[in-house]
Amino acid sequence: MNFGRRFALSGALILLMLSVLVATGSAQSEKGTITGTVVDSSDAVLQGAEVVVTPGDVHAVTGPQGKFLINNLVPGHYTVSITYVGFAAFVKEVDVVSAQPISFEAKMTVSSVDTQVIVSGERVAGEAEAINRERSADNIVQVLPADVIRSLPNANMADALGRLPSVTLERDEGEGKYVQVRGTEPRLTNTTIDGINVPSPESGVRQIKFDAIPADLVESVEINKTLQANMDGDGIGGSVNLVTKMANERPTVAVSGMGGYMPILGGRSQVETTATVGQRFGQSKRFGILIGGSYDWNGRGIDDIEPVSDVATFANGTTALWKDAIDIREYRYYRSRWGIAGSADYKLGEGSDVYARYLYSNFKNYGDRWVYSLNDNTPGISLLGGNGCDSSGTCTGTPSFNTQDRRPNIGIGSFLVGGKHEFTGSWLAWDVSAARSYLENALPGTASFGSTLGNSACEFDPTATVSIYRPQFTPSCFAEAYNPSTMALSDVQIDHGQSAQVNLQASAAYARRYRLRGKSATIEIGGRFRNSHKYDDTYSIDYTANSNILLSAFPNAFTNNDYYNGSYNLGYNVSYQNVRDFLGSNPGLFTPSSSFGVDPANYSYIEKVSAGYVMNTIDLTNRIRIVAGVRFEGTNLDVENRTINGTVSPPVINNENFSGSYIKVLPSASLRYALTSNTNLRFVYGRGLSRPDPQDIAQALTYTTAGSPGNLKNLLTLGNPNLKAETADNFDVLVEHYLHSFGMVSAGFFYKRLTDPIVTQTFVLQNFQPAPNIPPGTYTATQPINAGSAWIAGFEAAYLQHFTFLPGILSGLGVSANYGYTNSAANGLPGRSDHPRLLRNAPNTWNLSPTFDRGRVSIRLGMSYNQANIAAYAYQDGTPTQDGTPSSPTPGGIKGPFSDQYFYSHLQIDAQGSVRLAHGLSFIAYGLNLNNEVFGFYQGSPQYMIQREYYQPTYAVGFRWSPGSEPKP
Repeated sequence: MNFGRRFALSGALILLMLSVLVATGSAQSEKGTITGTVVDSSDAVLQGAEVVVTPGDVHAVTGPQGKFLINNLVPGHYTVSITYVGFAAFVKEVDVVSAQPISFEAKMTVSSVDTQVIVSGERVAGEAEAINRERSADNIVQVLPADVIRSLPNANMADALGRLPSVTLERDEGEGKYVQVRGTEPRLTNTTIDGINVPSPESGVRQIKFDAIPADLVESVEINKTLQANMDGDGIGGSVNLVTKMANERPTVAVSGMGGYMPILGGRSQVETTATVGQRFGQSKRFGILIGGSYDWNGRGIDDIEPVSDVATFANGTTALWKDAIDIREYRYYRSRWGIAGSADYKLGEGSDVYARYLYSNFKNYGDRWVYSLNDNTPGISLLGGNGCDSSGTCTGTPSFNTQDRRPNIGIGSFLVGGKHEFTGSWLAWDVSAARSYLENALPGTASFGSTLGNSACEFDPTATVSIYRPQFTPSCFAEAYNPSTMALSDVQIDHGQSAQVNLQASAAYARRYRLRGKSATIEIGGRFRNSHKYDDTYSIDYTANSNILLSAFPNAFTNNDYYNGSYNLGYNVSYQNVRDFLGSNPGLFTPSSSFGVDPANYSYIEKVSAGYVMNTIDLTNRIRIVAGVRFEGTNLDVENRTINGTVSPPVINNENFSGSYIKVLPSASLRYALTSNTNLRFVYGRGLSRPDPQDIAQALTYTTAGSPGNLKNLLTLGNPNLKAETADNFDVLVEHYLHSFGMVSAGFFYKRLTDPIVTQTFVLQNFQPAPNIPPGTYTATQPINAGSAWIAGFEAAYLQHFTFLPGILSGLGVSANYGYTNSAANGLPGRSDHPRLLRNAPNTWNLSPTFDRGRVSIRLGMSYNQANIAAYAYQDGTPTQDGTPSSPTPGGIKGPFSDQYFYSHLQIDAQGSVRLAHGLSFIAYGLNLNNEVFGFYQGSPQYMIQREYYQPTYAVGFRWSPGSEPKP
């Protein structure tokens, strides 16, 4: 039976079950209903409150608008109990009558005078919401409400997520970019908006660039660390869900504006603005609409050095740390990021509504880059790698320069229409959505210059090197490199085209409540179909200079007298645009060549995912809740790409088509046991999967000849159409305890057993030509493959408490802290016999945030730490690769300068304070990266650095006006 027939049959069976259940539901006699809204003393809704109706132990949880609904109740007398951490329990006696719904407002009061802070401080109210949503969830989830996100300076959504337990960030250009959950690499974390899968804007990958999304654009963010049958199976590490804002019972108005300064490049500025407006309309407030927007402009600067580390052996046999080369790099950005998000919903009736939600974000990551590359030419030494001298002592390692205009224009958007409808003893939910992401090149380019000198006297200077992190080179290096009359234009490359992905998706779920031997239970079935189309049509045009065009022909466009705090002089930096204008005015001085229509990186990738599931929830007692289910996910691929034979010249390019399909079965189960009214114990099992990145299957070849950290000038990446999806069995144990009068402490253990992990193998291709416009050369090639197996295990703990029981001003103190430890091992990596940690697996991570909330003053200090972790594998010990080819042992060994590439450990300190003035107006001030923490990479051991860059702190002040947040007197 083929793939299509199997899923057609599965769909038919689900529809048959749905029809039976609906028919059964309609045949039931009319019963009673209890509905209500849970609010605090200021009438702010409380999401995540637990509602229990006895007798029968029927459970419910309040949603985003603070509402709950319990139906299918036999007429009679009931007790409604509502609990919310930090508040006194609410208990109400009601008499249920057939066909006469009972509705009331449950106004929760603080459990003591000490906890009044919960309804007077935005951050604390947000913390309370997070605790209660996590407490009432059936899976293990961490929640970041908007109030918590705003309480510390977060440049984007990734920075906010990085403050959660066992969540690390891959940073870029001074901000978080990718999210890494529980020691897994970014591609193993799924991202959704309102539960809808979001396509990546970048060519070839699945993970989302969170720096493209403003931090203040959503109502909350959820990280699901365990999966259930009614959730997408993607996400071995976890699943990040961005929840858009909705109109509440009270009108929503919030406006903010901030201005900032960064003491780098002579002083750079930034601007942040946000606004949200929402309201419900009509006598019964059936219709609600909300719209919010955010805009920020950032002039970030970066001082960056990228040396090539090595070990030198001298004539007398002694050895020393050495540098074969160094890049002096300067970046000047003018980044703009804006977004819009919101929703509209209409209540058809009690427990029945339809809605539309949307989010769009645009990130123009524009900037300038200048790079001088210097080479060591010390004769008479032996190196593991090599410098500018040959075996005869002739030293020709002359300098080079390039100027670059960066113009990536990134967009992420989604639109969702759906509804949920409560019936007597059952409910139906459905949605239809579309999402699109793109990354287009707004004609960026690079102009490269080479030295006209025949040889070089530039040398690494170990005597002048006081710090291994600031290696020094002799003055002749800078004299040669910074002389514009000895630098000639060699090439101008201009990039064109875009990569984009469109997702079309539909899903439906039906659930029926029933009683099993007197126990309250719910069975849920559902299905989802997603059609994704991703393509890459990028190409480049290279203009090779055919005459002597000197750097001195262009004016110096940028200077920085305090580059790297004065450790290095900055050179003669011309504007790329001036070179581009010269090219446009003098096309006859250049020979063009284009990869248009023949670029081996181009592809079209269509992925169809069909999923169906069944899940059952049962409350065995008022303390024990079990959720178990199974999900079936089928994947069908259709690919068009270009293959290339680069071993002949000119290379032979062919257009290819191929397809494939597979099915994964994903069981899951969880048990939540209430040891006491304030302590929960959870056991969770679930199987997840991670599909290969589109580039790993569909992209035949990508290459670079411009160099990279480690000074590899020719790099090549090959696709592998035979890759299989990676799967993992995940086991979790978690204990949660809720403190009096407000706080929580939790600790847990997790273990992941990975099957068919995707890793890369490395080999060398001689005399290879990657594209018709590129000359043949020797390339270091990598290719993704499925390795043997891997595992990840870890421990995580979190603690939150406000010390309101302390006397006087000390009662405003509090602390939020978390810690994560992970360990892992990969087995069967090609070319090596050891068992290294998995990529991005940081052993120790922690966040510490002392807080102060008293009266109108709120202060937060945030410290985030990620320990060093492997960014990319490079070490080989001679073990054969997967095809049996012996690997070349890495010079210097596993701790040497050409071994695995690591991120340096990262500790960043941020602070923010606010003072509530009057009528909802607050003054805000913050400092970001107050310790000017470095970002960088090393290979093998920390002394073998290959990149270290600094951004300097950011200081900002501003105001926020939110009249609805002003506490009632």
